[in-house]
Amino acid sequence: MCLGIPARVLAIADGPLPMATVDMAGQKRQCSAMYVPELVAGDWVFVQNGFIMNVLDEQEAKETLAAIEEYNLIEHVAEVSPKGRA
Repeated sequence: MCLGIPARVLAIADGPLPMATVDMAGQKRQCSAMYVPELVAGDWVFVQNGFIMNVLDEQEAKETLAAIEEYNLIEHVAEVSPKGRA
């Protein structure tokens, strides 16, 4: 199962394969920005498997983060994934 997570773009590094530094739930991560050439620092984005899939508006991002927290989805994913099993 793949779970996409909203994140805030902190910085963008241009190049043949542009990368963005994002804040994802308080953690800095490097993600591919190749699918969203219009990306600017400060944007809210939807990240899945290390790729920024699209730009979100702030309200949509916050509602999604609230749902993830309410249903405890991130912890649930860790419990059922092969890596999370003992």
